[in-house]
This record gives sequence, structure tokens and C-alpha cells, in this order.
Amino acid sequence: MAAKKESVNLTYDALWFKIFMDSLDIKYYGREIFISSGLSGRQDIFMQMLGNIGGYARMNDFNKDIDVVVVSNYLMDKFKNGEKDEFFQMLEDAINGNNTPYRKLKFTTENLLLDYLKDRASGRIRQNQKDLKDKNNMAELNERIQASIDRDELMLDMINKYKDSTKQPQQQNLF
Repeated sequence: MAAKKESVNLTYDALWFKIFMDSLDIKYYGREIFISSGLSGRQDIFMQMLGNIGGYARMNDFNKDIDVVVVSNYLMDKFKNGEKDEFFQMLEDAINGNNTPYRKLKFTTENLLLDYLKDRASGRIRQNQKDLKDKNNMAELNERIQASIDRDELMLDMINKYKDSTKQPQQQNLF
């Protein structure tokens, strides 16, 4: 006799705990990343930032290839206030399906991802600036280090542009 499979009831607290646990262990490079609707800022900038760290971002076609789910601040706030959006119901249904690959999904939020990207870029810039001061470096190595600094400064600029875009109304499909 087969054991009865437990059914997942997705609650805000359960999702927030999952996000907290996953936030230390998410790899974005080479991963399929699904972004929920309701982003605070410009979608194109947000998706480009994920692309710059090697992720494949999308906002439709939620299928078994997805590795990471980024939940918008808007949807998280609604869920926290007791509104279980159809997005969360779709997630719950997918997780509870037979032979589902969706139980392995990693979750994060829009804000946590932005914080991660900012910390990552800032830390790499600090380290690379120290490395540039090494007197034993060849000119070619210093050029590569400077190019890395330039890429990370671009990321910080994109984060700032994204945050600036949150101050303007966004034309997005919230359903």
C-alpha cells in the first residue's frame, strides 16, 4: 500500500519561511527564473539584471523547467494581508500535483533579489579595487579586473534605475 502524499497548503508564513531558507542557497547562473506579475519597477530592467548574472528570466510559461520563482513585493504584500492571489493558488496546485517537479523550486522576493544583487556587486567592486593595487599584476590582468569593476558598477546603476522606476506607475498585467 502506497503512503499518502501530504498536500501543501500555501500560507504566507510557510512561503516566507521557504523564502528565508532558500535565500542563502539560490544560484541564478544558468537557471530558469520565473518572475511573478506586479513588479514595482520596470520589467525590462529587472529581467536584464537577472540576465547579467546568467539567469534566464521570464514572466510567462510557468512550466517544469523553472528553477527559481521571484515573487513581487505587490503580491507578497497582498498575501500578507490575507489575499491569496491566483498566482499563489496556481503554485499550490502545481506543488500538489502528481509526480511534481515543483516541490524543488527555490523562492525569493523582488526586494531580496535587489539586495542580493547590490551586495554582490558592491562586494566584488571592493575586492577588485584591492586587487588592482597589487604591484605584481600584469597590465592584462588589471584590464580584466577593471572590466569586472565596470560591469559591477553597471549593475549598481541598473539597480538604481530600477528603484527610480518604482516611483512611477507601471503598466503591467497584474492577473
